Formats: sequence, C-alpha cells, structure tokens
Amino acid sequence: MRLKSILLTGAFAVMCLFGHAQEERDLKKEVKVRTNFKPKIKKAKRIGKMPNVTDTLSLKKQFDYSIRSKSLNVNFKPGSIKAAKMTSAPLKKVHGHSFDLAAGNYATLFADYRYNNLKSKKTDFGLHLQHYSSNGKLELDNGDKVKPDWNEFLAEVYGNHYLDDAKLSSRIFFKHKSFNYYGSALSTDILGKDNIFDYDNQRYNNVGLETSYESLNKDAKDLNYKLGVEFEYFTDKYNVSEIDMGVNGIAELKAGDGLWSLESSLNFIQTNNLVYWNSGRQDHDVNSTLWVVNPSYNLTVGNFNMRLGVKAQSVLGNDSELKLYPDVKFNLVLVDQVLDMFAGLDGNLDLNTMRSISNSNPFVHSGLDVANTSTNYRIYGGLKTRLSSKSNALLSVEYANIDDQYFFSMANIAVSPKGELPSQTKYSNKYSVVYDDLSKLAFTGEVDLQVNKELNLYALVKYLHYSLDGLEEAWNMPNFEMETKASYRFTDQWLFNARLLFVGERKVMTNENIAQLDAQADFGLGAEYMWNDILSLYANVNNIFDVETYLWHGYPSQGVNGMIGLKLIF
Repeated sequence: MRLKSILLTGAFAVMCLFGHAQEERDLKKEVKVRTNFKPKIKKAKRIGKMPNVTDTLSLKKQFDYSIRSKSLNVNFKPGSIKAAKMTSAPLKKVHGHSFDLAAGNYATLFADYRYNNLKSKKTDFGLHLQHYSSNGKLELDNGDKVKPDWNEFLAEVYGNHYLDDAKLSSRIFFKHKSFNYYGSALSTDILGKDNIFDYDNQRYNNVGLETSYESLNKDAKDLNYKLGVEFEYFTDKYNVSEIDMGVNGIAELKAGDGLWSLESSLNFIQTNNLVYWNSGRQDHDVNSTLWVVNPSYNLTVGNFNMRLGVKAQSVLGNDSELKLYPDVKFNLVLVDQVLDMFAGLDGNLDLNTMRSISNSNPFVHSGLDVANTSTNYRIYGGLKTRLSSKSNALLSVEYANIDDQYFFSMANIAVSPKGELPSQTKYSNKYSVVYDDLSKLAFTGEVDLQVNKELNLYALVKYLHYSLDGLEEAWNMPNFEMETKASYRFTDQWLFNARLLFVGERKVMTNENIAQLDAQADFGLGAEYMWNDILSLYANVNNIFDVETYLWHGYPSQGVNGMIGLKLIF
C-alpha cells in the first residue's frame, strides 16, 4: 500500500514536468496577424461652459485660549541704599585785587592794578590804574641816536547799581600820553616861511565822564529804554583844547513778532586854537553840533532775521550838512548752530576831531583840523560758521564809497580832487592830511580754532583795494594785513604763546617825494608759569628777528624787545 502511493506520486510529477515542457515549446512559436483595421478617436462634443461653483459656506476662525500665570521664584534681593548727605564743598576763593608789573629793555616799564568789590548784591564797582613807558635810544637812517620817550597813563573808576527793574552805570576816566617827535628831519628848508612846528615833544590829556540809566523790564511787551549823558575834555601841550558834550538814548518796543527801535544822540563839539596857514591864523575855533536819529524795525521769523532802518545825521555849525544813510541787515541760518549767511547796507558820517585823529596817528602837528568823512554807502556780506562749541570762522567781503577820506602825509604840496592844498609851511617830522574821494574793496577771513583743551589757534587776514579819484596812492594805507596767534597749555602751570603781525608795503608822501615803506613782520614768543593761585611769572619777546620796521615814515620801531613780569591776585 505504501509502495502504491509512492508510485502514484511519481507518475503525477512526471506528467506535470512534461506538460510544462510542452507549454514552453508552444510559446516560442511566431504568430503573424494581418488586418485592415485602423483605430480612430472620435472628436468630443462640447456641451457648454464650465460651471462656476460658488461656495456659500463661510468659516470663522475662533480661538479660545488662556494664560495660566505661574510665579517664578528667584534668589535676587535688592540691597539697601544709604540716605544721601549734604556736605559743604569748599568754594574757590574770589579775589578782588590784581597787580601786574613788568620791565624790559629800552627802559620799558609796565604796571597795571585793578580792584573790584565783592560783597555787595546790588552794586559793583571797580578801579583801574595803568602805566606804560619806554625811554630807550634808537638809531635813525642818518645815524643819529634819538630817544623815543613814550609815556602813557590811565586811571578810571566804573560801576553799576541795580534797581528792581533798572540799572544805573557810570564811568570816570583820565588818560595821559606824552612822547617825542623823534623822527628824522625830512626838510630843513622853510623857504622863508615861519616854522610854526619847531617843537620836539607833545602831550595829550583826556578827561571824561559817562553815565546811563537802563530799564530792565522782564516782559518783552513792555517798553525798554536807555538814557545817557557824556562829557569829554581833550587838550594838548600847545593850548589846543576840545570839549565834547552829548546826550543819547535808545528805546525798544516789541510788537507782534517784530521789535521797533529808535536810537538818537545829540553832541556839541568845540575845538579851540586850530592852525590855518592860508589865513595866517593859529587860533581858529570850530563849533559843530551833530544830531543823529536812527529808527529801525527788527524781525525774526524762524531761521531768518532782519533789520530795516534809516539813519539821519545833521551837522550844524562850521561844517553844516544833512546826510541820510540806509541801515539794513539780514541774517539767515543755513544750518542750525553751524552755518549763517549775513549781508547788510549802511553808511555813516564821521566827525574827525583832534582827539580821534591823534589816536590814529600821534605824530600829527598840533592844531590839525580834519574835515568830516562820509561813507555814502557800505555793502557787505559773508558767511559765519561754528566749527565746534569753542571754534568759529568768518569770511566776508565789503565795498564802500567814501567822500573826503583823509590820508596822513608829510607832503608840502599835494594834489587832491579839489585842487592844490593851501600853502603850508615846511615842517620836518610832523604829519598833516590830504583828502580824496574813493571806493574801497575789502576781503576778510578770520578763524578762531580750539583744537583741544591745550591748543588754541587764531588767524586774521585782510586784503584791501583802493580806487582813488585824484591822489596817486592811498598814502600810508597797506593793501594786506595779517595776524596769527597760538597758545598752548603744556601743563596746568605752563602756558606758551606765539604771535605774528604782518603789514604789507605802503606808499608815503614825504615833502613832494614818493617813498615806500617795506612790508614788516613782527614775530613774538611768550611764556607764563603759574606758581600758584596767587602768583604767576611771565616773559614776552617781540620782533625776535630784529627786523627794521616803520609804523610811520621817519619813525623806526624798536628792534628786539622783551619784558619779564609777574602777576599777583589777592
């Protein structure tokens, strides 16, 4: 039975293998089909446009949330702060006295004393005394040794008293100046004329009093004003005297965004014993009254401010005339606290007194009478810039038209627009004046630079051009001027400084002859040592290169000159 089952199973397996072999032989046969049928896809028929489906179901997003706060424990604990205590800091002591004393070569002596009160709340006043003298010898071009003795003295008392809404100010002063006409004798031939200028020294004395009352209203809408009176008396060694008495005032009233202003002054001037050669008079007197009225309107709008006004000046007396001048100013802030642009148009009538002329050139002859000078108009403009909180710069240009401008000259005969001057006596080393009408063009540049806490630099450059109607040259007037200064604080105790003054060439008239003064440069150095808060020592040296310079023709300046001094504050 078991054998039979095995045989049947083997027979079934043989039959399956045979069938599979037969199937593989049949699949390897090639079959070729031939037919004319070609399949085609029929065109679809368009039923219509695609339907637009609008979803009418809208879903609003809703959020339901909440924050469950939970405290977080930290270990930080703020420390306690001690209560502040007020302590009295020592104040720097303010001193009311200062004294400066110095001496140098050429027998030079300088002394200056100042006092200011410290304990009054409503009144401040001060006293100022100053002396300066030089008595050394100089050598002139002709080899003569001369003594250019020079002596100046100033004494003044000034003060202010403050009321609830006003201030009262006063000043009394006395000025003295004496010197020698030490210049070379440029002319000895007097052509048979009397030499009325044969003196060789001069002395000027000037006494003055000024007082004013000024309102200090805090409300800008209230009227503010200032009233003042002044008196000056001037005399020289040869009986020439001059009295100047005047009153002046200014009133200001704010109206809207603008400010109305009115300035006015009235001066009476009398000069005695002037010299006139053509009439042979040496004791001629001149009386003049000058009245000035200057109304104006000032307006500030944003970064722009302006002044619109007019100035009327009337002279009554020996030289009567009436002049009207514009008074216009503009200022525009281009960059706030950095760059400003300014411009203006104005004019002025100058009364040339013996006092003002001697301040310009002390070597004029006694009794010199100088005509009034009128600046018919002056146009100016420029830029101002602030380089830093302590540094600034300025660049400006100016054009002026002037009548009767005076020029110092030693000429016996000179030609002016009005013809030859009156016949004058020959004089040696004293100056007179000649006149001309002119136009002046000036360019000015100025820089004050605080480089850092230790170093400060300053420079001023000016170029001038004159167009004259009659004279050949603008006598004694340079075309170029420059000044530079530098100060350096090396330590808290040491301070060093340097200075350079430069004046260009000048044409001069010397008794019918034209001469030229060369350009001059004066270079100086200085140092100061602060011993303590009370005492300082200093030394200054000028004209270090010993350049021969002439401020006025015939009058050479000192060579190398220096001073050593001390300052006391107590």
